[in-house]
Amino acid sequence: MSLRIALVTGEYPPMQGGVGAFTQVLGQSMAAAGHEIHVITSREARPPRKAPPADQASLGGTLRRLYDINEPVPIEFGLLHPRGRRWRWAETRMIADLVTRYDFDIVNIQYQPAAYNMRSAAVNFFPWRLKEMTKTVVTFHDLRVPYLFPKAGQLRERAVRFMASQADGVIATNRADFEKLIAWGARRVVEIPIGSNIIVHQPNHIELQEACEDLELPEKYTLLAYFGFVNESKGVDVIIEALSKMPKSVHLVCIGGRLGTSDSVNNQLFLDHLNRLIEVYKLQSRVHWTGYLSDRRVSSYFNLADLVVLPYRDGVSLRRGTLMAAMAHGRPIVSTLPPEPIAELKHGENIFLVPPNDPEAIVDAVKQYLQDDQPFGKIGRAAQETSYQFSWDTIADQTLNFFEALLET
Repeated sequence: MSLRIALVTGEYPPMQGGVGAFTQVLGQSMAAAGHEIHVITSREARPPRKAPPADQASLGGTLRRLYDINEPVPIEFGLLHPRGRRWRWAETRMIADLVTRYDFDIVNIQYQPAAYNMRSAAVNFFPWRLKEMTKTVVTFHDLRVPYLFPKAGQLRERAVRFMASQADGVIATNRADFEKLIAWGARRVVEIPIGSNIIVHQPNHIELQEACEDLELPEKYTLLAYFGFVNESKGVDVIIEALSKMPKSVHLVCIGGRLGTSDSVNNQLFLDHLNRLIEVYKLQSRVHWTGYLSDRRVSSYFNLADLVVLPYRDGVSLRRGTLMAAMAHGRPIVSTLPPEPIAELKHGENIFLVPPNDPEAIVDAVKQYLQDDQPFGKIGRAAQETSYQFSWDTIADQTLNFFEALLET
């Protein structure tokens, strides 16, 4: 059965952010399976204006702007509705109007508070507002509480719990969140992991040489890679401290943009802290930033790296798209111990795990690699094999099966 599906996301390319990239790849996979896809997102994701249709060419300036805002934009796999602004109560009405206009079978809300820059609980009320209009599913990319307003206190978690309780179905991206949602009493919960937001390319020797020259690496080097935007939870400062204790032949490349479109002031402050650390340790020539890249160029830097270091402060998790990208590229990964064991990740087999917030442990891991890289090569190959179970075809099939089951109830 072909479904008419709306994907709601606070960010979407060309905005830079993991949730937007996830939504794009999920939408492409669902459209390839024969479904009609609509993406409801921020005005910032609207492509540059093209010449108006012939029947709209005579519109005045104000009417022209209204036409631009309200009309969807055809994209490769469906229709884009870039109409969100501040993600408050006006957006609740806007989504309800689109449900009425297009008669969606399912509205799938991609929930991560940072993507909506939440200063209001309106997003948490989307499933409640759409009751009796359509089926709603919330994909929780994490269960972090929104800011809302000063001294919101327990209201922050209550807003998230209310959203989960009002949705017809809930998708968790990892086991810990799945168990928490069950404990909260969410009605229909399923665990579906995320996949790599980066399409893997196999670079040729010229592309690898260009990447190497861009970094101005010495003749003999060991290259560590970090992938993703910068924030305190990802422990980039731990890598910097570890790097300061390593031989000068060891370099670090930070692949991708430094800050995402939806990143907060706190993330900018943390980036400033990182830059000060780099200066204090005199690592300016050994820490390299690529800036935002195409998937093909991301693959070049991944393939150039000897080790990928992802020292998440809260431990490694399958909800991390950055982890999935590293695994899909078959790179040996050094990451941090999760609070609870994760069945798919096995230390010494498909990942190398160290304690969080421990620069010395990262130094020891790199020393082991320098002494004998063969075990790490095996870890990288096993990581890539593990990543196959998180392919986008599988993720889309599981998600669509969940939608269809909900529509039958």
